[in-house]
Amino acid sequence: MTTYQLYLESGPQRKKTLAHVLDLLGCVVQADTTDDAVAAAPDAIRAYLSYLRRHGEKVDPKESFETRVAEHNTEGMFSGQALWPLDLKPLPPAALARYLRWLDWSRADLLALTKQIDDKGLRAKPAKGRSLRDILLHVLDADKSYVYALVGPLKAMGEPTNAAGRGDLDLRIALKEARAAAIDRLKTLTAPERAKVRKAGQSTYSAHRVIRRMLEHEWEHRREIAARLGREA
Repeated sequence: MTTYQLYLESGPQRKKTLAHVLDLLGCVVQADTTDDAVAAAPDAIRAYLSYLRRHGEKVDPKESFETRVAEHNTEGMFSGQALWPLDLKPLPPAALARYLRWLDWSRADLLALTKQIDDKGLRAKPAKGRSLRDILLHVLDADKSYVYALVGPLKAMGEPTNAAGRGDLDLRIALKEARAAAIDRLKTLTAPERAKVRKAGQSTYSAHRVIRRMLEHEWEHRREIAARLGREA
């Protein structure tokens, strides 16, 4: 039986907790307590397996599996800041190619979710939480921050991101163009770039961590949007 290791991050009181499933890069779940995050992990894993299966990965969402807590960071850093052992290892070319396909699929699914929503619908404020437009802008800006931290400024990514923030470009166009530019640059990562680990303030960046966070962050918000729309992520 497959065992999925859970890597948890929370504060010392184990309240708001983010659970990472590193064997399924990008699969992550957040809950109000550590116990709730661990309990929610199996459903998140099945949802992620279903997403990968839809795109042709040879995985079985119905397989029997178990979960086990492998590590728990309780330093209480900003959510998503924890660093895990795999983040410090060089990213092999085959893994890079695989995860770039996942980045492409993830963005395509996000765009499909929001394709039929007009600007008024995107800007509408729900009773709780942010508007869809604000969520999408947040995803765009986060992607830019991750990629810039790894490879430096990337004009083909920054221009559509900034234009969308000003309201000069449709968000969906910006999301498509920015992700395409990011993938094109990440495809060309050299061996030293795939192995480099860089510290900036309280954050540590590597090719593995940047791609992991891009996948995880979009997965979280795609599920949030899907749940609001009553659709599958």
